[in-house]
Parts: sequence; structure tokens; C-alpha cells
Amino acid sequence: MTKADRHLKILCSNFPFGFGEPFLEVELNYLADHFRSITIFTTSGGGGSTVRQFAIPEQVKVVRMDPAVTFLKKVTSLWRLILDSEIRDEMRTVRVAYHSQLSWGKIKTMLVSKLRALKIRSFLGRYLRENGGGQTFLYSYWADDSALALTYLKREFPELTVFCRVHGWDLYFERSPYYYLPFRKSIFNGLDAVFAISENGRNYLLSHFDTVINKGRIYQSRLGIRMAERTGPHSRNFRRFRLISCSNLIPIKRVGLIVRALSHVKELEVDWVHFGSGKEAGNIRSLATELLSPKENIDFHFPGRIPNWELLKYYADHMVDLFISLSRYDGIPVSIMEAMSFGIPAIATDVGGVSEIVINGRTGFLVDLEVDPEHVAEVIEHVASMETESYEAMRDEAKNVWGTFYSADINYPEFCKKILSLGQTQV
Repeated sequence: MTKADRHLKILCSNFPFGFGEPFLEVELNYLADHFRSITIFTTSGGGGSTVRQFAIPEQVKVVRMDPAVTFLKKVTSLWRLILDSEIRDEMRTVRVAYHSQLSWGKIKTMLVSKLRALKIRSFLGRYLRENGGGQTFLYSYWADDSALALTYLKREFPELTVFCRVHGWDLYFERSPYYYLPFRKSIFNGLDAVFAISENGRNYLLSHFDTVINKGRIYQSRLGIRMAERTGPHSRNFRRFRLISCSNLIPIKRVGLIVRALSHVKELEVDWVHFGSGKEAGNIRSLATELLSPKENIDFHFPGRIPNWELLKYYADHMVDLFISLSRYDGIPVSIMEAMSFGIPAIATDVGGVSEIVINGRTGFLVDLEVDPEHVAEVIEHVASMETESYEAMRDEAKNVWGTFYSADINYPEFCKKILSLGQTQV
């Protein structure tokens, strides 16, 4: 089929509202080249922002839905624990394939996931029946309840092409409070394809779920960043060392560890800027005031959360020496991709797929998950004291790795080509 016959439905959390899922803004422009229409379904319901923060192509329509499950619905649906064959199979999978004990937390998680997926399926099913025609592709940006809903729709409409991405929180059991994510077997077998955003992620899927999934449906497809229109000059002439971090201010990002590390930097003059906000904002500001304000060699700034284009403009306008991310969990942080597209090396914790972009000693430096703040301070001071030739080589390598593996102009056309090939098998 031609572009005129193809229609894409994307399920995500809240894009283009709020500041979440910023990477979809770039990807959409490539998808728009291959589909006559694109409809984005947001699943955050009334709990998400209503302020549009991202530009979207002309043919993209946004529809909001609310799959939230009320307490009464949860209680009245407890019968599913006994009668629903998929839930009973999921319980067996937990015990036999995951070698794990069932807990009330796991059971509650699978029940709510099923109820939310059914609501999404019902909403999308009506939409498809009322807005049918042509070849339809359904794309869940996360391997969550939306992806589960797509497996149900696939049973109802076999001609659909259904697929999802899988990132970090929706991939690694270690990030779940119950060390469990629901219906991996149903999702990874019921979709036409699952695209992990990192090699580490794909390997995790193949090793942790090897007994329950169809391995032939698991692919790697990295996210990408566009080449900057301009990059500011960089100089090693004496000036304050500029350190940048960018993340939500939430516990897993461990921005407080950056504060503590900087408190151990003895003589190097540092300007640290953190972009982002979150529920820990007040605590982080208080900690920085307590530990860093007395130090004459450290300045810190918290501009808060800003639009993505403003962050990229900041990189273009300022000389930045090092990016830092000490997150407890990560897939492959888009924040690091963005920094490296400007040739900025990074220091980061060796978690998830981070080592695929922060190559120790080449594009930056990796530190252990349980690193102490003194060691982080030493790495920062080491970068600042590197010989100019070695440091510039690291900047060049950071830019090269981004251009080879994380360029939007390479990754997204390949992704589009792959999903269109999936559609050919459905015709």
C-alpha cells in the first residue's frame, strides 16, 4: 500500500502536553513522511497537563482518553482472579518462568493492568470501527497497559499491524517495587514486534524472558537526536568549569549525589546548572544551599524545567565542559544523546544501556552504581585537568558516537522501514 492508504495510531502517556516524552517530537516528523494520517492517543486522562509543549506535524490529530480504574471497579472485578484464563496463566508464569512468589502487590498489579488494557481496547475499538479504512498501524510508545490493549485489538482485528517500544521503567523488573511487570508473555507474543531502544534492553528481554516470548519479534531500534543547526565554539582557556545535568528531580535520578560530589571538589571553579524539576526540587535546593553555598569555588543554578528547544539552544550558546547523570536506573538517556550531539562528554552511572553511549575513557567516564561522592568529584577534577589534546579527542569521539548510533536521520528512517515491512505481512 502507498502512503495515502496508511494510518498510524500512537498510544503514549501525555505527549504533546506537558514535558514528558520529548523524543516523540523528532520521531513524529519521520513517521509523518510515511502515513496519510497520524492520531495520538494520550492515556493520562485528567491527570496530565493540558498545556501543549511540543510542535506536531499538520496531519497529526490528538485524542485524549482516561483508562483509570476506580476503586469500586477494582473491588467488583476481583472475580477475574479466579475466572480469567489470562490472569491464571500470568500467575503460573510468575511462579514457573520467573521463579517468583505471588504477592498481593503482584496480583493487584496484574488486575489493574488488565482492567486498564480492557478500557483502552474498548475505546480504540470503537474509534477504529467509526474511523476505519485503509491500512492501520497501532504503536504503543511503552510496553505497558496500552501495549497489552493492542494485543487484544489484534485478536479482534487480525489485519492490524501492532507494535511497541520498550525503554527502561517498562523493561527492567529491578525498577518495579514488586520486581515484576505484568503480562510480559502476552505483550511480547501478541504484538507483531517489540523494539528495545538499546542493545542492553534487547539482551535483557532475550535472557530474562527466553522461556515465554517469541524471540523473532524482538528488535533493537535506538532513539535519535537531530544534528544541531549550530554548535558553539569550545575553548580550554581558563574559565570556570561548566557542568550540566538534566533530569526530573525525583529519587531515582540521585541529583543529591551530584550536590554531595561537588561539595568534595576542592579548588576547581565550577558552574553547575541543573535543568529539570520534580517532587524533590525543594530538598535538592536546600541541600545545595547547605553544602555548596559556603564554597566560593562552586556556583549552582536551577532554571527548572524548560522546553527542549531551549535546552538545545543553551548548548549551542554556551561552552559546556561535561554532562553528568548519576541515575540509579536508566535505559539510554536521551539527555546524554542531546549533550553528545554537541560534542559534550559525560560522566554517568553504569546502568541499563548507558555504557553503549558513555564509552569509558572515550566519550566520557562510567562510575559504579554505588559510587561515593568523593570519587565522582575526582572524575570531575580529572576531566578538568586533562591535556587539551586528549580532552578534545574525547569531545570528537562523543560527537562521532552520537552521529553513528544516535542520529535521528539514521535511526528513525530505519525504524519506519521496519514497521512498514511488518505491515506488508498483514496485507
